[in-house]
Amino acid sequence: MNRREFLTTAGLVSGSIYMSACGSNSSDAQEQSQPKPEGALTLYYEYKIAGPEIQQMVQNVAAQAQALENKPGFLSLSLKQMIGDSTMVNNLPVDLKGVLKSAFIDAAKAGRRPFNFSLMIRFDSYDNLIASGAKTWFKETIEPQLFAYKKDATGKPVKTPLVLDYYQGIYKTVAAGDADGIYKTQEEIKNFLKNQKDVANVQYQPIPADGTSSGATITVENHVTIHADDTDAVNTKATALLQVAQDTYQPSSMQGNGISGTLNDSNYKKAITTEIMQNAYTSGDTRDYLFHGVWESVADHENSHIDPRFMKAAGPVGAYVIAGPVEPFYQTIVLHNKA
Repeated sequence: MNRREFLTTAGLVSGSIYMSACGSNSSDAQEQSQPKPEGALTLYYEYKIAGPEIQQMVQNVAAQAQALENKPGFLSLSLKQMIGDSTMVNNLPVDLKGVLKSAFIDAAKAGRRPFNFSLMIRFDSYDNLIASGAKTWFKETIEPQLFAYKKDATGKPVKTPLVLDYYQGIYKTVAAGDADGIYKTQEEIKNFLKNQKDVANVQYQPIPADGTSSGATITVENHVTIHADDTDAVNTKATALLQVAQDTYQPSSMQGNGISGTLNDSNYKKAITTEIMQNAYTSGDTRDYLFHGVWESVADHENSHIDPRFMKAAGPVGAYVIAGPVEPFYQTIVLHNKA
């Protein structure tokens, strides 16, 4: 193996999974040592996978979604492929808006890094989640596919013994919203989780240069970490931010949901859905969060983050963040709501 091949293959292993920087790699130890969480929960995974394994992995996930349909308490499952990253969440200059919209998938296709996915398996309770066997399924079915590949002398991809790491966490939804309202009670949240509003595409839909919709929805998952002692304060302030994020659009003078934006203007349609996901467990004296939203396009999301109303509401939440924000873009590959 020459030096270039070595560096590329090494990058497949060391390339970051976002939540790795914010918490432990698995929730198993936390589950054993901390109180059982109440209410609806999401078993959440982030993992890296080599291109030759993707088709079978997607088939495995789709089959698991069908298998979970009749499990007690099942609400929904979604598999999302990471495609790029938000620049506006990092308060970078506006002229850099959307420049990383497809950076990760472009790099993966060029063989510079593995492909990244996130998987959300939603249940109405911890007991039903564990009884479903979803964690065992992941370890037995998906984990064996998480190996790096290299090319042989003929250019054929060959599996290596290098293991790709993954993140597992269990999250509870603090609040959620869509065009119809803001949801805070357990019954409202359960109904929201089993009726995920999204568009699934079996294959990646390329993002237009101006950031407009390609027919695929854009998911964002803002990863942040806070001091665990600030959990209640963050939940209160993040719920207020969610209300603003769900209700604002541009131009604000018009009625409805706004106008679809481009990376060349400041228009945007309001978010399709928004959700505050709090890690059910602490990691030492810290706690991870995912601020999970679905938008019609990259441009709509990026333009929303430079709206003064959003920036004003985000400030009180950002003051508590000790790691992050990191907000990658995803497209949904598999979507299965409880029938």
